[in-house]
Amino acid sequence: MSKETLFVSFSGGRTSAYMCWWLLENKADEYDLIFVFANTGQEHEKTLEFVDRCDREFGLNLVWVEAVVHHGEKKGCTHRIVTFETASRAGEPFEEVIKKYGIPNATFLNCNRELKINAMWSYKRSIGFRAKHLSAIGIRVDEIDRMSPTAKSDGLLYPLISMKPTTKAEIRHWWAQQEFDLDIPEHLGNCVTCWKKSDRKLMTIARHEPERFEFFDRMERTYPDAGAGGGGRVFFRRHRSSQDIIASSKIPFVEFVDHMPELQLKIGFEIDELDIESGCGESCEAA
Repeated sequence: MSKETLFVSFSGGRTSAYMCWWLLENKADEYDLIFVFANTGQEHEKTLEFVDRCDREFGLNLVWVEAVVHHGEKKGCTHRIVTFETASRAGEPFEEVIKKYGIPNATFLNCNRELKINAMWSYKRSIGFRAKHLSAIGIRVDEIDRMSPTAKSDGLLYPLISMKPTTKAEIRHWWAQQEFDLDIPEHLGNCVTCWKKSDRKLMTIARHEPERFEFFDRMERTYPDAGAGGGGRVFFRRHRSSQDIIASSKIPFVEFVDHMPELQLKIGFEIDELDIESGCGESCEAA
């Protein structure tokens, strides 16, 4: 009897990496596991190194994909397969998406859709999958509010909620016992200057590594009027540009550091405006 295929979305962070390992260790007899990583070209180099190391150490047989934009056509992104060595490092897929669809932000949600979801769907179609399939998403039990309300009908599984309920602290503890880890602090994970990150994270990056905003700044200057919905687009909440974030980083504020319970665990209490994030918190999910 053939096993059901389960596509596993590896975002590049510790949580999804642990999920990949756990599924391979515990569910390989139940599912035909296919692990996929969608590279945007704006991940930290150490994220790419971590993804590659997980692939080699865990035996994931990981598929690396990048979005391919079709300019002048009413067609979403397809994909190309890359490797750790050939993956884009200068935002090339991201820039192509911006050229066609405009700068993404809280109003124009095109980056996750085109760079991850559509690229991964394209890969799935290329190997024979059309509509119904299962996808595993790396969301922990302490992030249960991030679950999709249409998860069941969309075939989305959350193994770290339904199969092996796991918290962030448990993930950290597990990685502390491994021979390698993601060698960057939390605020630099995934797309480094993602507009979904909190102001505290973005301002901390801007204070210490303002060069990380060079790509977004160039996009804002080069393609402010690209895409539908009017011109003058910028990336960040409250219609702020990369230069606005850099300017904000020069005023006094408490910098983000890993494990900030006094700021991050205010569930049910007043939340500092600097810690508000847009939707995804730690990663964009590709299903």
